[in-house]
Amino acid sequence: GLSGTRSLMEAWDMGQAEEDTVRRCITTFLVGREDTCERNSLATYRAYLSHFARWVGQQAEVTLWARTTIRAYIVHRRGDSNATLRNRIRYLRLLCNWLENEDLLSDNPFRGRNRVLIPVKKRVRRQVYTQAEVVALLHATAPAQWKRGARASDRRQWTPDGPLEREDLQGRALVLLLIDSALRAAEVAALTCGQIRAAQLWVRSKGAHDDVAFVSTTTRAALLRLAGERADDQPLFRDWNNKPCTTRGIRGIVQRLARRAGVTLPPRPVHAFRHYAARQWVKAKLADLVIQQLMRHEDVSTTQLYTELEPDELAALHAEASPIADLIRRAGLVA
Repeated sequence: GLSGTRSLMEAWDMGQAEEDTVRRCITTFLVGREDTCERNSLATYRAYLSHFARWVGQQAEVTLWARTTIRAYIVHRRGDSNATLRNRIRYLRLLCNWLENEDLLSDNPFRGRNRVLIPVKKRVRRQVYTQAEVVALLHATAPAQWKRGARASDRRQWTPDGPLEREDLQGRALVLLLIDSALRAAEVAALTCGQIRAAQLWVRSKGAHDDVAFVSTTTRAALLRLAGERADDQPLFRDWNNKPCTTRGIRGIVQRLARRAGVTLPPRPVHAFRHYAARQWVKAKLADLVIQQLMRHEDVSTTQLYTELEPDELAALHAEASPIADLIRRAGLVA
């Protein structure tokens, strides 16, 4: 609790910055975020902040939360990728802000003229599926009878509700859903059969917000077929052991589809569908504010990270919108 945390802060003020002390403070901080963060996000917070705690414990002399300490940690992690290093320092800033809000930290190293700055974000062009790759993935969801011979040793997997019998149906429904709704992996894994049958598809979004996701009639039909006659509280997507799919299980479905389709997956194969969906909406001339609502982003600046088009796509849109040809014609000039 906060009373225990206050005693920890007093220990730090006396220079007793032990690793377990830092860990206990991190635990208190994360408990307060359980209602607003997804489980995977909390695990990432804990991993990155715990690494900072270990580093603090290895230092002979350190003034915890001093600007020099945070900057020394940044130097220590200079081998990280730009995105990883930014996340490490962002999470430390959140922790320090929380300590400050709870009156546990009087001098926040991330405030003031000499504040610690988050490393500048480097521009990275995300690898996204091409239309041909998406078509190949969907084609790979056709009935694959050739698998019967390969898995003949385990007939249980070919029972009417076995994993191999539902593999193609799950794959098709998953690809259509990811492209049509731009849902995140955790949001897909949490879906139940009852949610699909409801008039509107409500999902628990990032940050514990309840939002409506939109799907076409074709996608909804595929999802209803996948749900079948199962009870409303049953998970929509199931793993190999008939248990609710985790985010890893969702990724596994995409990976198996890709092997059958001969498609090389991007680094984050499920999340890449969100980028693909956003770019398709841009090509359909939807405004950024509309795409923001479809993707359930709080800030349109986040949406704009997804709507960045490839150079050839930009060239085609520029050629279509350029006024030069019309101006030359009106001026009576020869191009």
